[in-house]
Amino acid sequence: MAGDPANGVSRAPAARLTIMRSGTGACMDIDGFWAVIEGSGRGTDPMERGERIERVLAGLSVEDLLDFHDHLDEQMSRVSGDLMGEAATLILCGCGDDSFFRFQAWLVGLGRDTLGRVAGDPDLLADEPEVRRLAERHPRDWTNEEYPWFEELEFAAVHEYERRELDPGDIYHALRARHDADATPRRDRESDDRDPDEALPRLTAMFGGRIWD
Repeated sequence: MAGDPANGVSRAPAARLTIMRSGTGACMDIDGFWAVIEGSGRGTDPMERGERIERVLAGLSVEDLLDFHDHLDEQMSRVSGDLMGEAATLILCGCGDDSFFRFQAWLVGLGRDTLGRVAGDPDLLADEPEVRRLAERHPRDWTNEEYPWFEELEFAAVHEYERRELDPGDIYHALRARHDADATPRRDRESDDRDPDEALPRLTAMFGGRIWD
């Protein structure tokens, strides 16, 4: 299995997850957020990976849970621009709003360094092995581990709210109240009217010519 340490997934990330769960009362800051994401096992089955993340979230306070979801929203917003939407459309052979949110969560799941690279230039996704192995294959032939969605991460905090028998809608009300009280400007979706063929030459070469029955 991809999640087996004998097959290339080290034990170090799991140790970081244990540290996060033990906690010392510190808030869920951005470094803590990335420790959870990168400790969950990039490239492993998304359902199993989501379960690892949810086990960590189970040990958090409600405030830390809100912090985690807030960090996730902010990181997803870094890859929410029009050009990234075009990249998702190329890779997925079409991409609606829900699919794009799952794709953004998957990009976060690729890790801090990778997200930083592709946020500035979506065409750099062509360098990622998780993207390269999808080229020239029909999406119906992609395995669950390969599919560039990570819905389990997108709703991890919401599911933890539900596990605690809290109203999952409350997490959105609480986050909205936080944002209303915070004067820091929120990141808007970036518009980009460049021709995708010119702005995404490598992804277009890899995925642009596919015609599926």
